[in-house]
Amino acid sequence: MTTKSDLLRFQDVRDAYRLIGECRDLGSDPGLWQQRMFDGLRALIGAPATSGGEARWRRPHAAIVPTAAFGSGFDAYGRAMYSAYMRDLTPARDPVFRALESLADRFVTRTRRQLVRDSVWYRSVAWHDYHRPTRIDDRLVSVYQISSDGASSVITVHRAPGEREFSPREQRLLRFFHGELGPLVGRSLVSACEARLDKLAPRIRQTLACLLEGDSEKQAAARLGLSQATIHQYVTALYRHFGVRSRAQLLALVFKRLGPDGSRGLLAASPGDDPSRLA
Repeated sequence: MTTKSDLLRFQDVRDAYRLIGECRDLGSDPGLWQQRMFDGLRALIGAPATSGGEARWRRPHAAIVPTAAFGSGFDAYGRAMYSAYMRDLTPARDPVFRALESLADRFVTRTRRQLVRDSVWYRSVAWHDYHRPTRIDDRLVSVYQISSDGASSVITVHRAPGEREFSPREQRLLRFFHGELGPLVGRSLVSACEARLDKLAPRIRQTLACLLEGDSEKQAAARLGLSQATIHQYVTALYRHFGVRSRAQLLALVFKRLGPDGSRGLLAASPGDDPSRLA
């Protein structure tokens, strides 16, 4: 039975939208906006630690494959243990994430006890070797599938051992927050899985800048003092890097991220950089 204390409050909704706004202000940098999100969720939900990030997860057919991981509220030892958990155990072997595999819904928010019984959890390696030493226990987990290929946003909110369970209101609040933020990932919030401009080699960035300013491959070659064959190789590398098949798709994607004046920064790469270095 739902009671008044289980319902979201006006302040909950206001604070959730405020945090989403702060994430959008940092949305062009996936590392910054996700770290701000996990920092802010500690205060929003009222929890000592949060973790998660992005993953490839074709539920209910496959195990989770993390692609970007973040955490907040851990001390130096806790951060080291979290890194060891992601590297050595992996979420795919955590009974909580194994239980989530069987749920086919694109958007799921569950407490640990809704997924895994105490008798299973407290006998698990995840608890004994990673969570107990880090002084975290109860969990509230939310998974939002971003796209049809299984790209997903994952948020976990932690309690310390002995603390109270997450309330129905807190579960509703996390679901509300994630339900509003999830559709923005890959749009106004750049996904950590997206190809990044700062990963391009200098000459390829300069080639991209020429294309953004309307140059043909021949014009870009003359402008950069390179052969047309080399420029064509760089353009091919750009298509591969961004996962596009045409110049129109490439320019549309890059303009979306940089804006109409973004080519100026790309041209800043030093002309002395090695032109043979590919991304």
